Amino acid sequence: MNTKTLLVFFITVLLFIQCKSSSNDEINEGSKFPIVDNKSVENGGYTDGEYCAEIEYYNPERGTNSTYTLVVEIENNELTIIHWPNGGWLDSTHFMPPDISEGHASFTSDTGAEYNITIIDTDCN
Repeated sequence: MNTKTLLVFFITVLLFIQCKSSSNDEINEGSKFPIVDNKSVENGGYTDGEYCAEIEYYNPERGTNSTYTLVVEIENNELTIIHWPNGGWLDSTHFMPPDISEGHASFTSDTGAEYNITIIDTDCN
């Protein structure tokens, strides 16, 4: 083999390896369980703890929508607490804890506000 053919061969192999490793980064794409640092358990949801979530908030009384990225707490695959950046929180005294084992949940609080929550990571930083 001449040098040029050998070089083309090695470049092709390197490109193939790189493409293969890039597709492995997207293994979870399309899964109903978002993998969050391997804390998602296919048959059981999430382990108890804090997670970063996207919160979509709608107040039907005022007609206002907002989206937040906040820390939430999960216990027994139920969303139990949403932590606000000002140090406040919304907990299960204001809503029925919804099942979040598939990475998303919706609920209406005792004030009528509607929440859609999607787990996006283990840490909001």
